[in-house]
Amino acid sequence: MSHCAVTLEDLLADFEANSARWRRFFEANPGAALVPTDIAGSKNIGELVWHIYSASFRHAQRLLGEEVTDLESFTTVRNIPAAFALEAEAVKKLRHFLENVSETTLDELFEYKSRITQRLVSGTNRKLCLHVMVHAIRHWAQIGTLVRLAGYPPGWPQDIAFSEAIR
Repeated sequence: MSHCAVTLEDLLADFEANSARWRRFFEANPGAALVPTDIAGSKNIGELVWHIYSASFRHAQRLLGEEVTDLESFTTVRNIPAAFALEAEAVKKLRHFLENVSETTLDELFEYKSRITQRLVSGTNRKLCLHVMVHAIRHWAQIGTLVRLAGYPPGWPQDIAFSEAIR
């Protein structure tokens, strides 16, 4: 038996809600962006947030069949404002994809070489779209712990059970 408890659209709504909450957090706590980390090759939380959304943007390009922007061509500083600018663009692309995608397209295969592991990554477009959402959730959990330990408690529960975007 198969049950679809959460749709990709539900996860995108949660992705957007989390982004908005974190944007407000960093506006109120700019020092939190400077908390050091080595996750995903980042020097600080601001760079890690940029990593989340640069990956989201590039995967959205893949899903739409667009040429994938080379990370080295991004001329912006890898910080919080640049990250949330990428988030806005990624959401537009993801929303366009989900509004226009068919089940057949979701089941089409993709393949690319990971910049981090240098390994081949493959699967269906459905898997790649899901990865965008889960990738963000995973890193936000890491960020939540790091900023809390550095004296910047987020002040809200981060479990998906508390998501107001998903019923």
